[in-house]
Amino acid sequence: MTTTRSKAGVAVFDASPLIFLARVGLLPQALGLFGESIVADSVREEVLESGRESGTPETPGIEALLQEGRLTSRAPTDTPLGKSLAGNPRLSRADRDSIALASTSGARLLADDSAVRAAARHAGVALGGTLHVLLALVEERALTPEQGIEYLDRLVDLGWYCSARLYRAARGALEERARR
Repeated sequence: MTTTRSKAGVAVFDASPLIFLARVGLLPQALGLFGESIVADSVREEVLESGRESGTPETPGIEALLQEGRLTSRAPTDTPLGKSLAGNPRLSRADRDSIALASTSGARLLADDSAVRAAARHAGVALGGTLHVLLALVEERALTPEQGIEYLDRLVDLGWYCSARLYRAARGALEERARR
């Protein structure tokens, strides 16, 4: 399990990585992995609106990063890809906007949802997700492998979902890195 260094690249955050990285306190560090970090306007609205309504503790931190300009919000341009994604009943407007924005920006889409990832893969969009960011933070030495394991477990404890197979692979990769 390897990651690609992205420091100079652009990332588009879909809702799940944005929320869960903020929830465990890693979003500021995650933004540092990329030259530019973007969120679709519809994702920003969805995450902040639902966060304010439910009182989730990560909402003020996400708002602060947007206000500071470390995370920018924009609408995708109208493209044939956006139009074709509109016909996919498994994708929300925010999902479609994230894929379209990543495509037009030449960015890596950070998404965890399997339907979003499948549509993005089909569109030729570079992918990552919460786990990609966590492993990149370890690779960049922003976290030790042991801290990576702790954060992986915290993510799962806080409701972030991955298959048991993916969890074992990620934990194994982090444990191997810790043995080096």
